[in-house]
Amino acid sequence: MSRGKSIENVGRAPVPEWEELARAAWPGRVPLALSAWFGRSNLTLFMLSMLVLFTAAWFHLPWVAFVAWTISGLSEWLSTRSDPPTSRLMDLVGLRPQLRALLRSVLAAAAVFAGSASNSPTAGMVYVTAILAIQLAWVMQPILATWTSRTAPVLLFHPGAPRQPVPTLRHQRIYARGAGTPVVLFLIELAALLDAVIAEYVPPQTMSSLLGVTVGVAAAETALLYAGWTTWQAYAARRDVAKMGRPLIEKLTELAPSFLVYISLGAGQSKYIANQWLPALNALTEDGLLLVREASQLGGLDRSRHPVVYAPAPRDVERLILPSIKVAFYLAFGERNGQLQRDPRLKHVMLLHGDSDKATSANNLARGVDEVWVAGQAAMDRYPAAGIDMPPERFAVIGRPQVTALPIGPTGNEHPIVLYAPTFEGYYDQTSYSSLDRMGVRLVRRLLRDYPDARVWFRPHPASGVSRPSMLAAIAEISTILRRAGKGHLVTGDEDLSLTECLSKADVLISDISSVATDFLYTTRPILVCNPRGLSAEEFVAMFPSQASSYLIAPDLSGLDEGMAEAFGPDRLAGARIEMKKHVLGDTPEGPQAAFQAHVTRVTQD
Repeated sequence: MSRGKSIENVGRAPVPEWEELARAAWPGRVPLALSAWFGRSNLTLFMLSMLVLFTAAWFHLPWVAFVAWTISGLSEWLSTRSDPPTSRLMDLVGLRPQLRALLRSVLAAAAVFAGSASNSPTAGMVYVTAILAIQLAWVMQPILATWTSRTAPVLLFHPGAPRQPVPTLRHQRIYARGAGTPVVLFLIELAALLDAVIAEYVPPQTMSSLLGVTVGVAAAETALLYAGWTTWQAYAARRDVAKMGRPLIEKLTELAPSFLVYISLGAGQSKYIANQWLPALNALTEDGLLLVREASQLGGLDRSRHPVVYAPAPRDVERLILPSIKVAFYLAFGERNGQLQRDPRLKHVMLLHGDSDKATSANNLARGVDEVWVAGQAAMDRYPAAGIDMPPERFAVIGRPQVTALPIGPTGNEHPIVLYAPTFEGYYDQTSYSSLDRMGVRLVRRLLRDYPDARVWFRPHPASGVSRPSMLAAIAEISTILRRAGKGHLVTGDEDLSLTECLSKADVLISDISSVATDFLYTTRPILVCNPRGLSAEEFVAMFPSQASSYLIAPDLSGLDEGMAEAFGPDRLAGARIEMKKHVLGDTPEGPQAAFQAHVTRVTQD
């Protein structure tokens, strides 16, 4: 695992909605690949630049300070679009971009002041004047972004598009100036510092010295003019709120969507919760609307044929309950669901994002919706088993449309692929099912040692490490082991292979209690499930009934050899898996997509 990826799951300082919106589709022109490259080096360059700048100030080396300042400032600006995890870490400890820039500027000014040239004090004072103006203009940008966002209208968003609608782009530009390092302020200070370094060596009280003062003052004035211009931009955006918001509502009303998908999730979770539903939603004959409540969900969304609307305020939710909308779909039990669920005009339907025996799959909050659409009978059985009274008529079996792309039966791989796909540690002790840090490293080493003909693929859950650093350590160790092993062994994530592609190619799945194991049932291929809690086989199946057709691996890895021998041999649970597939994923003769379509048509035409 890369250093940046490790840091990414550590967390970050609280980020306002406007900054998340700016980053969802950056309005600048810096290529993302270039921005990501500088992002990976940003922390290293910042630390090195501080060391070099301190040395330059101590030994009176203004030109060295200029070079160090330029490289670090350029890296900060270029990495802004990619929002690198290293910058998040610095933000988390209070080193926001403005403060990082001020630290660089103070050391650069010290290098100018400390020079032995007779004009050093004047050059240093002029540069400090420019710094103060630049810092004032910089501090104003997040203030203006916050001020603008408080009255922002409902905004249309095009996932994955190179350009956003004009109102969205107008707000994104205002917000982008408050995030990271604005290029204009970087260039103004670059000019001011260059002028100070040159002016230091100019004889005082000469025309050249006066020119240096003039350039420095002009830089300060430019920064103040920039502050004034951006203030006007923010004021104009607030003034034109009605002009920007009303046409969108009118356009959506004309489209007459019949359903609304409500996306309110944990930060950035749309990429593996909402996206898995988009193919099924895109295939519907009815038109719909995707209502996104948090800006952090926008950047990870795949393209959709249904309009995507960003509406963070409760008042915006009310405005988007258009006369044509009959039903609202929910993908998770989000804390903000109630802002829409309270509307009695709509039929409220819970889809959820996956199917598994996790404790959260049967949630008492489901009693607050009109219907719960499930993959199969197993999902319905979980509610009475958990002591939740849900009448059978409030369930609808739609199968699992997401798995229809998976091929059924043997893969035909020359070398069998064993996919190890552990879940994350969960947000509660009750849902801590992961084998990753408890068994994962030993498991992978055993597979490499005892099954040399197999190819081991490793795909950890993207949220792994949210609360247990040992998860990140396990990912790093397994990744190192597999990369050194070579020979077709693979560490994979969404950036190279999707989960569907991994499941399609795998001959055997080793996983935990999660929807990954459920989805793999569709292929009818062997499943080995980890039992990190060390439950007896009877206790395990009683707690997780859908795993009755899986081979069990204990914490000491007992059961691994037996399970692998069955997977590559007689596979005595093959028949049980076929029956379990019907029980868990639904026995829908017309197919899960057709079943989903039929139920959508039913609720939108009621």
